Amino acid sequence: MALDFHFINVGKGNCTLINFPNGHLSIIDIDDSRSISTIEQMVMQLSKKALPVNPLDYIAANFPNESIFRFILTHPDMDHMSGIKALFDKKSVYNFWDIPNNKPDPGNWDTSPYDKEDWDFYQDLRNNKKNITVVTPLRDQISECCWIQDGIYILSPDKELIKKAEDCGEYDHLSYVLMIDYAGKKILLGGDSTKFAWENILEFYGNSLETDIFLAPGHGSKNHISSEILDVIKPRLVIVSVAVNIDYDYELYKRYGRVLSTKHYGNIKVKIDDNGEILFTTQFQNYSDNWYILNERDAYYL
Repeated sequence: MALDFHFINVGKGNCTLINFPNGHLSIIDIDDSRSISTIEQMVMQLSKKALPVNPLDYIAANFPNESIFRFILTHPDMDHMSGIKALFDKKSVYNFWDIPNNKPDPGNWDTSPYDKEDWDFYQDLRNNKKNITVVTPLRDQISECCWIQDGIYILSPDKELIKKAEDCGEYDHLSYVLMIDYAGKKILLGGDSTKFAWENILEFYGNSLETDIFLAPGHGSKNHISSEILDVIKPRLVIVSVAVNIDYDYELYKRYGRVLSTKHYGNIKVKIDDNGEILFTTQFQNYSDNWYILNERDAYYL
């Protein structure tokens, strides 16, 4: 059995699928807002750039008959919930994770790339109008039924970070940061957590956050990470969900391990076997022909 990750090239926001060995299919965030013209598609194909994927199509193609055990919304920004209504309409979802917040309606819907129906549906979920179990776990909380059995640990937020987000109106501060522990390997999912949040996390956990796989926070932005943070995390493989024509801090991340971005490699799959071996493959570029093993120094062909 293996723990499988699908990091989807949604083009702007985030969408991560996790298939646990016990069948608990989980989705963290969704964004179907990226649309490009036929001409843009042709230009991207000629330049060998990865076309963005509609996550709803990807889920339908790869998990056509599976229910979703949990959907985790890392924080209430639209580029992490665009398409949520369509997903819940098409799929059975048993648990919805949400962080307590008072974020107001973003407004400006007429000029927004997002759909007000998704925002309204999110509010209905939070208010228990959809007959779906809503859970709001915070740092270090434990539940055998809902996440500990899958090796999930909640590193952030805590009440201080929620207050910080509400006080300044910057909701990245309260983003979920999750650690998954499987077969002796650790996967750290950074959401859109900020430097302030990471300082809070490091103060609480100290130097015990070294990880094998790291989903970069804030789409790899310099505003969300620092060398001091990465000196503690020491990731061997960094995944960056980032759009074409948007820069991320590649020079910093590459000091620590292999870096794979969705804008260059398209959809990225990673799996951890029950013996702890980490394998990965990409939709495009130099890891698209097979699965590769991540060892201590580099990746090699399997």
